Formats: sequence, structure tokens, C-alpha cells
Amino acid sequence: MLVLTMFFSSIFATTSVMITEPEHCAAYNLDELPGFRTIVENENSIPDSVLYSLNGEPFAQVPRLNTDWPTYMQSYLHHGFSESPAPLDNTILWTAPVTGDTHEFPTPVVVDGIVYYPSNFGTDSLYALDAATGEIIWKYRVGYTDDAVTVYDGRVYSASDSLFCFDALTGERIWASGDADNKGSTPVVLDGKVYCGTAYHMSSYPDTSYVVCLNAVDGSTIWTRTIYDVYTACCLTPWEDLILVPSTTVLMNGDTAPLYALNSSTGSTVWENIDSDDGYWDSSPVIVDDVMYINGCDGKTRGIDLATGTTIWETVVSTPDAFPSATPAYYDGRLYFANQDSGEEAIYFCLDATLGSVVWGHPERRQHGSSAVADGMVFYGDNMNCPDYGMIRALDCETGAEIWSFIADSSVWIAGSPSLVDGVVYMPMHDWNLYAFGTGLKYTYLNELLNSQVGWNELIATSYDGGVAAASDTISFYINPTGIEFTPSVNLALSGYPNPFFSSTSISFSLPDAGFTTITVYDLSGRIVSELVKETLFAGNHTVIWNGNFPNGEAVSAGLYLCRIESAGIVENTGLCLLR
Repeated sequence: MLVLTMFFSSIFATTSVMITEPEHCAAYNLDELPGFRTIVENENSIPDSVLYSLNGEPFAQVPRLNTDWPTYMQSYLHHGFSESPAPLDNTILWTAPVTGDTHEFPTPVVVDGIVYYPSNFGTDSLYALDAATGEIIWKYRVGYTDDAVTVYDGRVYSASDSLFCFDALTGERIWASGDADNKGSTPVVLDGKVYCGTAYHMSSYPDTSYVVCLNAVDGSTIWTRTIYDVYTACCLTPWEDLILVPSTTVLMNGDTAPLYALNSSTGSTVWENIDSDDGYWDSSPVIVDDVMYINGCDGKTRGIDLATGTTIWETVVSTPDAFPSATPAYYDGRLYFANQDSGEEAIYFCLDATLGSVVWGHPERRQHGSSAVADGMVFYGDNMNCPDYGMIRALDCETGAEIWSFIADSSVWIAGSPSLVDGVVYMPMHDWNLYAFGTGLKYTYLNELLNSQVGWNELIATSYDGGVAAASDTISFYINPTGIEFTPSVNLALSGYPNPFFSSTSISFSLPDAGFTTITVYDLSGRIVSELVKETLFAGNHTVIWNGNFPNGEAVSAGLYLCRIESAGIVENTGLCLLR
């Protein structure tokens, strides 16, 4: 069972600390005191401790933020969201030859520095790999596995040709159950029970599916629910005392395929939703508060009331004869996914989750697996150029603009879904490799609120290994009592570069019309420091230099300054940060 061979590309490792919140030289009002967040790189291992000091106070320890991805789409809510930093380009940390050349659908699961991946059509094996290197720690031949595993309380649960339970560290098999075999969905482990859906459309029972509830300790069966004339291919979702089970008739040629809400204690039906023709296939429920979001086989995205099963809203996102759209990812009131239409009708969508309205959509972007969201970016496998090639894309959450992409060395589509943990994106490709994108593991340390004082604050963060300081970062930020707004310039495009600066900064601006113009630098008490411009200027782009001095040539002290422009009745401000 143990594998001694190790496959990995060059490993990027460094030691650094970077404070990302508060922002260096930024100003905050008293009603928006910032929290503290720092990102630590430590040779791909968790540091012994990270400490911070504010304004010379004694150092205090900062707790690490756990960004693990223990099940499909990160949690049973299926948001697909991580608080981890995200890679800014397509740098490859490592690759491991543990996939196949078609339909590698499972999502990599990452817990405690170990990546768990069950190869779908490659080796039919469940792998445990080192998250930093891709080295294989253990593997077990589990058979065909269509969905991600779940890691819970030191155990790995995999729905394969049986429902398996393994020791997460050693790969030792604890139990296996034949009551949950044949294309089972990602297991749900709650309150000492394991819930799993099974589909028999390829065996001697083509019109029967099951939902089973097992004892998580020994695998014994607690209850079984038979569902006739439908096929279940989605992941189950728990909500309060319900287990949500989407079904489909796409492969059965049936008439109705409900979305079931089952009682988690008995398996009995609490309610059904049959609003989608042919039901729901390969789109799992996404839960936000008391609402479920799901894509149907009729080409519609729906918001459904969880208490009653009633559809709240529905939005057409693809043609009804297209392959059903992917499970949406959810972040900050928006849903992210692409449909599987062809040509220009293939669109990656951002929907408003409250109304179902389209925020933005980019054509010619096609998806089979789900998405992952982190650090203002959304990641997914794109099949627009299938069968020539598939690719992973990273998009800006606000606009959908592409930030980076990567094409694997293969000529087949991408079926799988990414996970994102500690600054690394893990993605199965169809060139026989699992990819890890990033430059190394980046650990997040977080304090919700700092005891900031009015005026300037100095913040120091230091990481320690073996009792020795390994890396440190120092920033300054300002708590503003005066109500001065440092809003970005819109009409006149006022800005300074570089900013922060040491000796001088170039202040640029653009005038739509000729007119009398003033540019003045103030300190935060409102005192005039320097009048840089006081004359009539022509329309167009202009630049003026401030050297960080008073008019008499005396150097001003380091700190934050307000730069104000007034022209043709327009007044705009920007902040300038001077370092010494």
C-alpha cells in the first residue's frame, strides 16, 4: 500500500512575513478600526509561532487561520470559498502523476498539509500526497470514484466501489460498506453518522438509486432510502434536520426527477421540488442562510426556500438541451459558474444571489466542474476549446476579466474542480497529473480587531522557528479623528507615484477643460504644507513633483499627507505617504 516513488517539480520555498491588513500608510476612521492579517511563508512548514506588537506594547501571539478544504467545495454548504491568499500567476509548485486522461471529476481535498485525491478513470486509487511537494504518502486501490472524499476527525471517507473509511495519516482501512457502493456521492459525516447517495444506472438495477445512513465508527447501516426511476449524481447537502438529495431522469428517460428533502433521522420525505424538467444533475445544492441555490437540467438557476422547497426565483442561464450547468460557487452575495452550451452561448456567469439577476457574463467560457473563490479571484476548469485542449482560468470576481490561465499538455476537456488552501490551487488535469499552482505554502494569521490609537500606529509582526525570529514586517497606519476622506480621484484622476515615496513623488492629474487650478498638500491637522500649483492650466494631462519639503526647503516629517486639487468647481483628494 505504501508507495516509495516521489514525483514533484522544483519547489519554491522562502521565509517571509507580510502584513496585509492594515494597509501600510493607510488612513482609517474611528468607526472602521482595522483588524490584523499577516501572510507567512516559512519554507513550506508552519512556523512555531507568529507574534505582533502594536505601538511598542508587549508582543502577543496571533492565531493561525485554518483554510483547509475537507470536502467537496470546502464545506457542506458548498460555497467553494477560501480565506486563503491566492496565486497571482500560473507558476507550478509541483505536479504528481495520479490522475487519468478523461473525466477526472473529484475535487482534491486538503487537510493538515495532506492532499487526498481519488483518481476517477486513471488508477482507481485514493492517494494521500504531501501538500508542499506532491510526494505520495500512501495510496489504496478503491475502484471507480466519481466524487471528492471527506476528511473528518482524523478519518477519510471515500464513496467508491464501496464506502471506505481510512485512517487519514496512515491509509489503514478501518471499515468498508457494500451498502453504499457504485458511484456514491461525496460522503457527509455529521453527529456520528455518514450519509451517502448511490447510483445503479450502470448495473442490473438501472432505475433505482439509494440514500444510505451509516454509523461513522463501524460502518453499520442505520437506514436506507430507495428512490425509484431516478438517478442521483450530485453531492448530498445537510441543512438542519434535512438531507437534500437532487435527482435526474436524464439517463432514465423518465418524466419527473424531484429535488428531495429527507429527514436525516429516518430518510422519509419532508418535501419535494419538481420545478426543473428532468431534475438536477451534477449541480449540488449551495446553502446560504435559509436559501438553496442550484442549477437544473432545464437550463435555469434557482433560489429555493429550504423550509418549504418553494422556488423563490429562477433565471435562464443556458439552453434546455445543453449539458446542465456546474454547481455555483458563492461569495459575498454572488454566484459564480459557467454553463455547458457551445460557441458564444457558453457563458461564465456572476449572478446576484438575492435576485437572480446577471451581474456580469463572459461568453465562450465553458465549465463542467465547480469553481473556487479566494482573494478576489474565481478559479475553474474551462472547456471552451475542447477537444483541442482544456485550461484552468483565474478571473477577477468583480469584472470576470482573466488574471491568468494555464493549458495542460493534453487534448481533452477538464472535468474536475479546484481547491485552494494556504496560497495554493490544486487542480486535476487530464494529462495524468494533479497540479499545484503557487510559489509555496502561505499561512494566514488573523486578529479580528487591533487596539489602535488616534493618530499614527506602528505594527510589527514576527514569525519564530526554533525559538529564533525567522522573519518580520513593520508597517504604519493612521487612525483619523478629523473626518478627512481619502477617496480615490475619479474625474481628475489625481494620483501620486511612487506612493509611498522616500524623496519625491510625481503627482499626475487630468483636466477635462482649461481653467484656474490649485494643488495643495496638507498635513492631517489641516495645515497647508505646500502649494504646488496655483495658475490657469490648459485641458489635458499634467504632472507636478513634490519633493517632500516645505516651501523654504525644510524637509517635512515622515507620515501621511492629503493632496487636494480644485479646478472648474471640482474638488478631489488623494493620500500621499512619505517615508524617511
